[in-house]
Amino acid sequence: MSNLTSLPFSMTSELSVTESTTQFSLGVIHAVYPPILILVGVTCNIFIILVMRTKQFCRQSTAVFMTTGAVNDALSLLISMTTHWLHVSFDGIYYQNEVKDICRFLDFYGWGNCDYGILITSTMTVDRALAMTFPLKVKTKSVKRARVTVVILLLIVVAKEFHFLIGSHMVPESRKERLCDVYPQTDSYKFFWKEVWPWLHLAYLSLCFITIICSNIVLVIQIIKSSKFEESIRKDSNSFDHSKGKDHNKTSYVKRTRKQLHTIAPMLIGESILMLILTFPFSVQLSVSEYNPEFYRAPGMVLLFSVTFYMLYTNKCVTFFVYLVTGSKFRESLKQVFWRCLKGKGGVRRNRFNTFSQWYKKRQGGYSRQGEKDPAGSPWTTESGSKDPETPNPRLHHGNFVSTHL
Repeated sequence: MSNLTSLPFSMTSELSVTESTTQFSLGVIHAVYPPILILVGVTCNIFIILVMRTKQFCRQSTAVFMTTGAVNDALSLLISMTTHWLHVSFDGIYYQNEVKDICRFLDFYGWGNCDYGILITSTMTVDRALAMTFPLKVKTKSVKRARVTVVILLLIVVAKEFHFLIGSHMVPESRKERLCDVYPQTDSYKFFWKEVWPWLHLAYLSLCFITIICSNIVLVIQIIKSSKFEESIRKDSNSFDHSKGKDHNKTSYVKRTRKQLHTIAPMLIGESILMLILTFPFSVQLSVSEYNPEFYRAPGMVLLFSVTFYMLYTNKCVTFFVYLVTGSKFRESLKQVFWRCLKGKGGVRRNRFNTFSQWYKKRQGGYSRQGEKDPAGSPWTTESGSKDPETPNPRLHHGNFVSTHL
C-alpha cells in the first residue's frame, strides 16, 4: 500500500522539480538574453546602415533593400523586444485597464515587422538573381525602382496584418510567455482567425521561403557561370579584334556587372539561409499550436515558445555578422566607416591621398622601365571598373591632383 501511495507522490515531486527547473531557465533567459539582443542588434544594424551609405554601395539597388531591412530590424528590437522583455521580466508592469489598447499596435507591428523582413529578403534575392542572369536587361543601379518596391511591399504587409488592429488584446495574468494575443469577439472574425488566417499566413511564408530557395540556387549557378565567363574573357583578351569594338564594350559591361554582383551574392545567400534556419521553427510552432491560447498552459510549451521566439529575433541581430564574414566589399566599407568616425572626412582624404601617392610613384616607375605599358590597376577603381568620384583622375598631371584633393 505504501508503494502505491508513494508512486503518485514521487511523480508529483519529479514534476514539480521539472517545472521549477523550467521556470528558472525561463527566468534566466528572459532576464539576460533580450537586453543582449537589443544592444547588439541595434548597434550592428546601425553599422549596416552606415556601410550602405558609402560609395561602394549607395548607388546600388541592393543597398536600398539592405538599408530598409536594417532599419526594420533595429526598430523591431527597440519596440517589440523591449516591450516583451519588460513584460516577462517585471511582473505587473503592464496593467490591462491602463494600457488595454497597446496590444492592437504591438501585434499589428510585431507580425508586420517580421513578415516585412522576410518579404524584403525574398525580393532582394530575386532582384540579384535577375541582375546576374540578365545583366544587360536589368539595371543593377536602379535605386529609384528599389525604393518604389519597398513602399509597395510595405503596403502589402499593412493590408495583410490590418486585422490585428481589431482582435488583439492583452493576455490573462496566468499567461507569461507573451503580452498580447488574438481573442475574436465576433463569429465572423473567429472564423477568419481559426480557418482563414492560418492558411493565408502559411501560404505567404511558403511563397517567400520557396522564392528565397529558388533565388539562392540561381545565384549559386550564376556565380559558377561568372567564374567560367571571366576565365574565357582572359583567354580571349589576347586575340581581341579591334574592329569589333561594340561587341567588346558589351562584353566588358557584362564582365563588370557580373563581378560587381559576384561580391554581393554571397552576402545575400548567407543572410537568406540563416533567416530560414532561425525563422522556420517559430512558424512551425505556430502551426502546431493552431493559434490556440490553451496550448501554452504547460511550462514546457512556454519554454518552446520562448526559444523559437528568441530565435526569430536573433535573426535580426546576426545579419551584420553574416555580411562581415561573406562580403569582402562590406569589410572594406566598414573600415572606411570606422576611419571616418576616428579621423573625420579630412583623415579619410589624407589616407586616400597617401595611398594614391604610393600607387602613383609605382606607376611612374613602371613607365620609366616599360615605356607606356600600364602596370597594375589603380587602387581607386572599384570592382565594377568605375573610379571613386571623390578621388582625382590618376591620369592627371602630378601637379594637378594635389590642389583638387586636399
